[in-house]
Amino acid sequence: MAKSADQTGPTRRPRRGSRVAPLYHQVYVALREELAGSAHDPKVPLPSEPALAQLYSVSRITIRRTLEQLEREGLVRRVRGVGTFPLRPTETDGPANISGYLENLISYERSTTAVTLAWDTLADPPESLSDSLGTGPCLRIVRLRSHRGRPISHTTIHVPQGRADALDRETAADIPIVHLLDMAGVVAERTEQAITAIAATEEVAARLGVAAGAPLISMRRLMLDATRAPVLHQESLYAPDLFEYRMTLTRSNLGPVARWTPIA
Repeated sequence: MAKSADQTGPTRRPRRGSRVAPLYHQVYVALREELAGSAHDPKVPLPSEPALAQLYSVSRITIRRTLEQLEREGLVRRVRGVGTFPLRPTETDGPANISGYLENLISYERSTTAVTLAWDTLADPPESLSDSLGTGPCLRIVRLRSHRGRPISHTTIHVPQGRADALDRETAADIPIVHLLDMAGVVAERTEQAITAIAATEEVAARLGVAAGAPLISMRRLMLDATRAPVLHQESLYAPDLFEYRMTLTRSNLGPVARWTPIA
């Protein structure tokens, strides 16, 4: 019997009893890994939407939605009437920018890999997060992200249980958790962010390859939906020799006391 238009092709089949990821997510993961791990010529377009739909045994609507997501992440460039072209992340030997704009970190993460160190359910969030996340079960995710074989960040994420139902460790791969939630319809529309410096604990120091007590950049983000309900809390720790905070400001007044406003 022929496959239906939305049966998966080369994507991996889940084990019996595991949650089945949406077709869009399965194709997204497959194409993302293909773009990150291959040497696509940025001057040569990817196969057409009908060709990709046939390759992955899904509908053109699924392919179009996947390509739109990849374009939003800066992995491809779509030219109307011409095709979809792969984009290579900008390689730089200087520190990566961890400015206030989430796209900067996500753009950098395109050329990184992540290992999930923990994925477990807590009866309640840590006491330090109770004001942000409230009480009740939450999912805790710990990830170590590397670039060119070197550990660069140690991230701990807490997701309220009602949101965590949209996540599955088997299908998460190393995709940013906020992307997985977004694809499941859990959209963060507001972010409260704080940056400080902390001393590396022995456990984190060993994972990042720094000395215990060494200074680390700590970036904490609380993401909220349109009703200001929490979507997730994330704390990422970075070695200061690999990252810096950069932003552009413009003068917003002509008075004797200068006032400066960040440029979005």
